[in-house]
Amino acid sequence: MQNTWTFALIFLSFWVLQPALAAEEQGVTVYPSQFFAQSRPATAYDMITRLPGFNFDGGNSARGLAGTAGNVLVDGARPIAKNDSLSTILQRIPASSVERIEVIRGGAANIDMQGQSVLANVIRKTGASNQLVLNGQVTYLGSGQWNPGGSLEYHGSSGGLSYEATIARLAQQWDDGPGVGYRLLTPAGGPTERDHAQSWGIMRFGYSLHGAVTAPLFGGAWDSNLTLQTTDYSSGIAYDGAGGHWRYPSVTAERSGEFGSHWQGKLAGLDVEISALQRLDHREDTSRSFSPTDNAVFLSRKNTGESVLRLTARYPVSPALGLEGGGEIAYNYLDGHSLYVDNAVPVALPNANLRVDEKRGEAFGTATWKIIPSLSLEAGARFEFSTLHESGDTQSTRDFFYPKPRLLLSWSPDDRTQLRLRVERVLGQLDFGNFVAASGLSSYGVQAGGADLRPDQRWQMEVAAERHFWGKGALVVSFLHEEIKDLQDYIPVSATLDAPGNIPHATSQQITIGGTIPLDFLGITNGLLTPNLYWTDSEVRDPVTGEMRRISGQRDINSYYNFTQDIDAWSSTWGISWGTSFSRTTWRMTEIGRVAIHNNPLLNVFWSYKPEPAWKITLGADNFLPYRLELAQADYPGPRNLGGVPRIQETYIRTMPRIYLQIRASF
Repeated sequence: MQNTWTFALIFLSFWVLQPALAAEEQGVTVYPSQFFAQSRPATAYDMITRLPGFNFDGGNSARGLAGTAGNVLVDGARPIAKNDSLSTILQRIPASSVERIEVIRGGAANIDMQGQSVLANVIRKTGASNQLVLNGQVTYLGSGQWNPGGSLEYHGSSGGLSYEATIARLAQQWDDGPGVGYRLLTPAGGPTERDHAQSWGIMRFGYSLHGAVTAPLFGGAWDSNLTLQTTDYSSGIAYDGAGGHWRYPSVTAERSGEFGSHWQGKLAGLDVEISALQRLDHREDTSRSFSPTDNAVFLSRKNTGESVLRLTARYPVSPALGLEGGGEIAYNYLDGHSLYVDNAVPVALPNANLRVDEKRGEAFGTATWKIIPSLSLEAGARFEFSTLHESGDTQSTRDFFYPKPRLLLSWSPDDRTQLRLRVERVLGQLDFGNFVAASGLSSYGVQAGGADLRPDQRWQMEVAAERHFWGKGALVVSFLHEEIKDLQDYIPVSATLDAPGNIPHATSQQITIGGTIPLDFLGITNGLLTPNLYWTDSEVRDPVTGEMRRISGQRDINSYYNFTQDIDAWSSTWGISWGTSFSRTTWRMTEIGRVAIHNNPLLNVFWSYKPEPAWKITLGADNFLPYRLELAQADYPGPRNLGGVPRIQETYIRTMPRIYLQIRASF
């Protein structure tokens, strides 16, 4: 903590420095492709990571399009995709095809901010081009496994028509926690036993096929994309000691398809966007437990689908005032089936078989007003209404309506400084998976489905200050306070089971410090330090004991730092990143679980060599000084409010290093 506060004081000292970065307009900064030349980027994603003070947000997979697509636009529009992540989309855009990147802070009259305070807009070059890109990679795990992957991309354009296709073998680093260690098991009132522990599940494998086309249509631009993907993931943990053998393997297989389409142009004097998305997903999970006294299996099968149509229209009343309005309609469903068998005997679970259908609509309107050149206001509201129908083990139909006002005030006393104030009501989204029974046989066992879940509602109040300096430097400091209604947590539903449910009220605070610090003043030529820090605090009344505690699953601190240096003489860039210890605790009806990182920090290092624009070779090591992962769990004989001596299980895993080699070649 002392080192963290030292860094914070250093960052704050830069606030008084004279800036040197020129911006074309207050609130909008333009970075031409030459700005990134020194770092020799291969893709648009490489360029995004070099934007001063910009914290990339890849979005989320929540249902609908409003507020889910992250904080990066491509040619002024959000990519209409979810299974195909925003980082993957940006990694498919060659850096040579990027003309400039615009960073919009605090809102702009012709941009749909969709809840973001800061956006980056990647503007691509026009003209004819053809490019074939070959990506190859191999990852070596400390356990001795070699994991190859790669992709073949084709990009072409001619006139107003552009097209791309990608086929990929996926080999993704999915979890850095597995490794080898030991478990301390203390039965209630008994002596502590020590067992050998081994966990697995670092990599996720699969295949992906992607295609996209952009073409002129009806005086505007129309683009569509199709992504098909299959992934398989196996994980688990095993214990071996004097008391016997315990093994908890699980396997997940997922198949998904996604089609997105988007048109942008002018109709009747309005700037109009029409977006459509169709997703289908099939997922099967198998979890097993083998112990000296008990064998169990939990099977789950889920089919999900999403259909979304969104219309947005913008009208520039004047150069200082812009109006935006529109609507979105969506249909979503989940068809879930679960089976739990303990010692060959089926066990009935609440909501083991359930279908959930949601019909949802949203209307919205926003005004963006540049009151004076240095002061702008974005004010608007969204109105969400939905009908949720459950059938199967539970029969229920519920209607919801939530207004979601938003206000963002931005003041730029000069073209390198901006202060922002945001007040907004944010609506959470129900995870359909929480309606169906689930399992974690190596930890909490099984849980019932939550039939009466409501989305949480959060009044967010945020202040942020941003300052640019030294050409490539920036500092961003923010404070966020949340008043939360209907917080989603775990609540008792029977004498022995809990399920996802709602707690009436909670509060949460977060302080965030981020930015980019050039290190040339220390004699480290072309060196950049990028911190990402936040501290959180929260308070909620425990639904079992009635005592006040932190929100379940919330980290106490996030403290990560990235250092990179461009070495022109070697046509290379090298870097190191590290993160400090953290912990998070989850409270259930009969147990308390804690996950923490101890001792050595998480350390990654890489070296990238680009001898010519068409080639890039990267060699790296992740977690090369393996950290220690703690998994602690206190299991009570009954609900925690009844007392009793818990059974304590503490597992300490020394994680494994990973070494990877990546080669990218363009033809």
